[in-house]
Amino acid sequence: MTPFNRLQRYRTPLAALLGLVATLGFPPFGLWPLSIAAFAGLFALTAGSGVRRSLWLGWVFGFAHFLSGIYWIFISTSIYGGAPAWLGVLLTVVLSGAYMAPWPALALGLATWLRVWTRPAGWLALPALWLLTELGRGHLLFDGFPWLSLGYVTVGTPLQKLAPLAGVHGISAVLVLLAYALWQAVGGRGTQRRVALAAFALTAAAIAVLPDPVRWTQALGAPLDVAIVQGDIPQEEKWLPEMQLPTLRAYRDMTLAVRGADLVIWPEAALTQTYDEVKEDYLDPLAAQLAQDGTTLLAGMLIEEKAGLNYYNSVVAIGASQGRYDKRHLVPFGEYFPIPRWLRPLLDVLNTPYADLSAARAPLPPIIAKGLRLGVTICFEDVFASDFRAAATDAALMVNVTNDAWFGHSAAAAQHLQMARMRALETGRTVLRASNTGVSAVIGADGTLQAAAGFFTRETLRAPAQPRSGTTPYVRLGNAPLWGLALVAIVVALRGRRGGAHGSLEVP
Repeated sequence: MTPFNRLQRYRTPLAALLGLVATLGFPPFGLWPLSIAAFAGLFALTAGSGVRRSLWLGWVFGFAHFLSGIYWIFISTSIYGGAPAWLGVLLTVVLSGAYMAPWPALALGLATWLRVWTRPAGWLALPALWLLTELGRGHLLFDGFPWLSLGYVTVGTPLQKLAPLAGVHGISAVLVLLAYALWQAVGGRGTQRRVALAAFALTAAAIAVLPDPVRWTQALGAPLDVAIVQGDIPQEEKWLPEMQLPTLRAYRDMTLAVRGADLVIWPEAALTQTYDEVKEDYLDPLAAQLAQDGTTLLAGMLIEEKAGLNYYNSVVAIGASQGRYDKRHLVPFGEYFPIPRWLRPLLDVLNTPYADLSAARAPLPPIIAKGLRLGVTICFEDVFASDFRAAATDAALMVNVTNDAWFGHSAAAAQHLQMARMRALETGRTVLRASNTGVSAVIGADGTLQAAAGFFTRETLRAPAQPRSGTTPYVRLGNAPLWGLALVAIVVALRGRRGGAHGSLEVP
């Protein structure tokens, strides 16, 4: 009897523990081998179980993993968002348990139903099942929530070479394959162990021969002189009336201090006034001064249209270049409440603040600076690889403005930065990231932090940023090949299942 088998009686608490261990692979810990080990342990617990038990173990693992990874939802909704504490707890638990955790449960339940644990088909079917459920989690229900996709743990490791080819979800499938191999290497025998060792060797060889991520695209002209203004306005003070004037002065003074830079970037919603409220007396004079020096400012602003009927979370270009980008992918429960209008009065009764922003109605002309097209995203839009990929098409530089102050000193800011680094790897583009309280950064096409500001510091990050041209395979093809290959693997596993007994529905 293997050590794994002796632990079967404690499967439920062990599944929860393994879910917590899986979180250690993500920031701020970064212990990525533990994530692979946690998945290997989960497979060991699940193999031999019936479908119902597999579903249960997958849910317990997922709930512990996601709850420990996105606990900061409570901070953003209740501590800074003004929602009652009970609602913050409810949203965090429901998002973790009712939306995110069922996807791992589905993957393991289907794996057991397909009987792949003891068949050669498991080598392809299990990564395929995880891939499909991770893709589903990132696209369905309120536009999806792909936070904590497993592949992110490889940022800064040799496995990140896969990003320009397969994106974060393709890397997730490879990590599940390695976890399956680890389980077979430890708990298997004979041929199983030899195949597991071969899987490790083939993966290592493939990573060794793949080109560095930066080689998929090419430098385009000379670097731009970029200044990223990190205002560090505390979230609990930002919207106070008495903070309006100090904030206006801070951003103006910090911007004028870097006059002559090619590009200056402010964070998301840097000012609490709308664009029209500050245009004539504040933005227009600032734009005139910047234009004299050939400087373009990208300012995160709120734009009001139709007498308050529509508010847009936007980036406005002023100075040497003009333009506008409106956010398309809004954050549910943050920027809009996805509940029917007839239920809105209930929120008033419960003393729950809510307000809806408007999503961009149609694409606007791209923002051009120094003759270069900028791909702009706002806040969580860089969490969605498909959205970022679309914005990167024909763009020489990528810009993301955000306000991670909503999450305090939690792990969210570091996790968000890791995702931005993955986007740079996938697209082969330099990413310019402006965050109110940090971490603002210039991220190279190889995912490295070429320059970074501090966390909760007021400073201006000035650094060269290299425009790039060319297209990575992931930008060209997206996730379509992943969907196709995963479905083929499931069909093969399904055909192989027909000749044997059905997966048991009993709970051992």
